[in-house]
Amino acid sequence: MSATSSSNYPLGGTQTELDRLLAQAAVYEPETNWLLDQIGVGPGWRAVDIGCGPIGILDLLSQRVGPRDSVIGLERESRFVAMAYAEIAKRNLDNVKIIEADALNTGLEKNAFDLVHERLVMVNISDREALLSEMLSLLRHNGTIVLSDIDNVSWLCQPPHPSWEILLNAFHTVFHAGGGNGFIGRRLPIMLHAAGVRNVQIKITVATPEVGDYRRTHLLSLIDSVREKVIAKGLLDEKQLRDHRDALSRHLNDPATVVIDKLFVQSWGQKGN
Repeated sequence: MSATSSSNYPLGGTQTELDRLLAQAAVYEPETNWLLDQIGVGPGWRAVDIGCGPIGILDLLSQRVGPRDSVIGLERESRFVAMAYAEIAKRNLDNVKIIEADALNTGLEKNAFDLVHERLVMVNISDREALLSEMLSLLRHNGTIVLSDIDNVSWLCQPPHPSWEILLNAFHTVFHAGGGNGFIGRRLPIMLHAAGVRNVQIKITVATPEVGDYRRTHLLSLIDSVREKVIAKGLLDEKQLRDHRDALSRHLNDPATVVIDKLFVQSWGQKGN
């Protein structure tokens, strides 16, 4: 990986992953709206959503800054850029512009934005300090930086099931080998403080999704996204993967099973000098 280019997205670009990203945006909408309220994002703001994927928070920003103001969605992966164009057209987000560029070398105007946001980008890349530096470089003085990522420390099911542990370990092995860090959430405020960000704040939420909630079977969706990598690394063969997936699916479909989701960590603050 070069100093100006982030590593490959570890979850790939299958239709399964595209669908998962759209569902993910809907799941996190309440927490994101709460945060944008706290920050006070409104008319006249210029905002960037780094690594927006198919939609990110572009729709929520678009509603707040008004029709004459600018929202930029920055995305490196061409397949996600194409989907983002389709989504903003479908939702009539006329004040949103999509730019295809790397998060570590955005090419955007420096010291020009009121809000720079990333969600679930830090978790997916290895050069996190470079990403943080680039985000801060885009902000005007007193502009707000937002880091929103997960921490898998809480992620479990009860009663325990062996297939959960096997699939979760396989996912972590593949994900971390690709440069990801499923436990980055706890480090977000530390990173902001170290970078000189002022008024650093943090909010952590965790869900206990019921049957039918997207998050309840999130591990299965992630395994589907990295299936070929799991097999290629010899962690599980096709039959083992299928058998464990089927067994866990049955366990998660039982209403008596409790799932505790990943921590969702939001940390934010203002750029100093």
